Parts: sequence; structure tokens; C-alpha cells
Amino acid sequence: MIRTVWLSLVFMLVTPSLRALELVVYNWPYYLAPEVKSLFTQETGITIKELYYDSDEARNRLLLSEHPPVLDIAIIDYFTLKNNSWASLFVSKPAGGYNNESHIEPRYKAACGQHAAPYFWGSVGIAYRTSKVKQPITQWRDLFTPAPELSGHIIMIDDAIDLVSIALKTLGYSINTDTQSELQQAFKLLKAQKPHVLAYALSLAAIQDPELSAQVYATVTYSGDFYSLQSMSEFQDWRYVAPPEGSPLWIDCLAISKTSPHPAEAALLVDFLMRPDVARLNGERLGFTPTLHDSEISNKIKQDRVAYPSGTHLQASEYYTDKISSDRIRNAIYFSVLK
Repeated sequence: MIRTVWLSLVFMLVTPSLRALELVVYNWPYYLAPEVKSLFTQETGITIKELYYDSDEARNRLLLSEHPPVLDIAIIDYFTLKNNSWASLFVSKPAGGYNNESHIEPRYKAACGQHAAPYFWGSVGIAYRTSKVKQPITQWRDLFTPAPELSGHIIMIDDAIDLVSIALKTLGYSINTDTQSELQQAFKLLKAQKPHVLAYALSLAAIQDPELSAQVYATVTYSGDFYSLQSMSEFQDWRYVAPPEGSPLWIDCLAISKTSPHPAEAALLVDFLMRPDVARLNGERLGFTPTLHDSEISNKIKQDRVAYPSGTHLQASEYYTDKISSDRIRNAIYFSVLK
């Protein structure tokens, strides 16, 4: 009896602390499938809480603020990680990498560097309402010289680097150009477009804004976000286009904060999210493409022309290179257009 009581007391003391173990993930909304969170909790007993941001800029401001929130993992884009100053915020990956990184394409591992592990990749495209345009939207140019019925109903992306890159792609230039005349042409194109733009915002934010949602006929959107946009909109006539001129390609990474209260458990979650069955489940539920080897990506994802764009679009698309990682010209263009 005494032994039974003692064991009961131990169980009461230990179990609450185990149940209370919770990892905090700083993430985009709708970017971690509920089924994946449940599976992780089922396998480990650890729960996941998410804090959300709605732009790279908002995320970066908070992470670099004087009093950042306590969190375990941040989802952060590879382009931001090119700046070495971020190394001070995140722990280095284990020696030899995570176990499940053997299932990840080398180019994604290289892009995320030594302080983060790959999560999803994709491109940028256009979502539009078929009932609101007389001719289908097929290219970036359709947003810059819009049909009369489209004018005033366009959402352009609220991101300085990507906004300028879309203009550059429209003109047939590389997103990595440092040629002043090409950047000047991109600025003029964006400035000329401004009267036709309803707002500069992220697509999901615009669709959820009661003052904007009914007025949005076309919006720039990240691949994968299209399905969330579709489900959140009160309208059912949305179509997605991956322009043949290409777009910026993005890679999102999983980084563990140096201030994480649970670094070992955070590493367990990062490795879990790269496990092929989990990565496929996450991608299929959300409509994004995991960073797995191509042979390990499911046919369901490969056949999805939103999550997995056509070869024509991908061949014309580009990753950002190091030479624009500290470029201020694009930020100057962005603020000049918006003012």
C-alpha cells in the first residue's frame, strides 16, 4: 500500500510537467497542418502552440526587437537567412545535420544554411476571379496593363523585394539584376500601375479584410496560399496562374531560437517535419511542396499545378542570390511607389 501511494505521488508530480511541455512555433497562418500537429503530440506527448505573423517585415521586427517573445521555432525564409546577423538568434544545426535531412534535396539544405532546416518551397503567381474578367489572366503584364474591368481591383504583394522582382520579370529581366536602367524601368512600371491597384497587401490578409474582400478580382499570391484563399473567400470562382515569365522562387526554413526553453524537443519537431511521411501529409493537406527529394514527393502533389508549377514557369523562375541580400535600392523603389 505504501509503495502504491508513493508511486501515485510520483505520477502526480511528474505527469503535469510532461503534459505542460509545449513548443511555441512562430509561423505564417495556415502553414502547419492540424493533422501533423496532432500526430506529433500523439507520438511524443508534446503539444504545439503557434504564434502568427502576416509579413516577413513584421516577423523580423519582432524577432529583432528589444523584448522578443519566448518561442522555440521560427519559420523564416532563406533570403533573410543570407544575412549573417541572424546567426546570433538561432542555434546551429547538429553536427552532421538532422537525421531526416537525408531525405531533403541538397539545394534546399544549402539555402537554409547552418542555422535552419528546409520546410517548404514554391513560387509566386496570380489568383483571379473568372467571373470578373472578360479574358483569362495569363501573364504578369495583365496586372500592369489591366483590362478596364480589372482596374482598381488588383492586390499587389506587400513585400519590397518580391514586388520589384515581379516588375522585373514582367519586363523580361532577372530578379537579381543590379543594372540601374533595368531597376529604373521596374520602378516606372510599378509607378504607372499604382492607379490600378486596390491595395498592397498579402493575399490572405486582403481576402479577410471586410472592406477589401468583395473588391478583389485579382491578387498576387504565394503558391500554396491559393487554397487557403479559396477556402476563406465567399466567392468560388477563383483560378490560379503561374505566369510563364517566371517568378521569384522561395524556400522557407525551420530555425530554433537560441532562447528556446526546450531546444532538444524543438530539434525533435524540426526532424519530425522533415520525415517523408510527415512532410507529404503536411504538403498534401496545405497545398505546398515539401523540400524532399523529388522521388519522395507524392504524385498527388506533383500533379497539382498550384503546389508544383509547370516546367515552363519553373525554368523561367529564379532564386535570389547573395548579391542583393543587402540591396537598399529595392526598398527605396517600394517606398517610392507606395507613398
